[in-house]
Parts: sequence; C-alpha cells; structure tokens
Amino acid sequence: MTDAEQLRQDGHLIEKWAVGWMLLSLALWAWFGYRFLLDDDRGRFAPTEGGRALVGILALAVIPTIITAATLVYARVLFRLASRTTGQKAGEGS
Repeated sequence: MTDAEQLRQDGHLIEKWAVGWMLLSLALWAWFGYRFLLDDDRGRFAPTEGGRALVGILALAVIPTIITAATLVYARVLFRLASRTTGQKAGEGS
C-alpha cells in the first residue's frame, strides 16, 4: 500500500469520526434549544432555576462542535497530502 492510499484511508476514517461528532453535537444543540424554549416560556426577565443547567448544556454543545470542525479540517489535510503525494510520485516517474 502506498503512502497516498494510506493517507486517503486515514482521511475517510477521520471523516467517519467527524460525522459521529457532528451527530452528537446536533443532538446536544437540539437539547439546548429545547431547554431554552422551555425556560423562555416564563418570560424574559423572570428568574429561572434551570439557568445554570442551560449554560452547562451550552458548554457541552460547543465542545463536540469544535471537535467536529477540527476533525473535518484534519481529514481535508490528509486528502490534500494524499493528492500531493500522488503528484510527486507521478513527477518522479517521468
């Protein structure tokens, strides 16, 4: 197996992980939106007991979103490295 093929396989694997992280982050953002709408029904300036929980859910939603972005960027870097490696190999054969 050449280096380019290995890089492509790694890129596809990382993309699959990114999809998993994306689904997790979407679920957490949906949970945050649901809780936010429940708390918003009481009025804008009314004190809420779930305010701290809402901030915690927001923090939990942000973490997998950042991980998703980072894994997608890493997969793109692997694909570009694979294409450059293929281009270099073709140039050496001439």
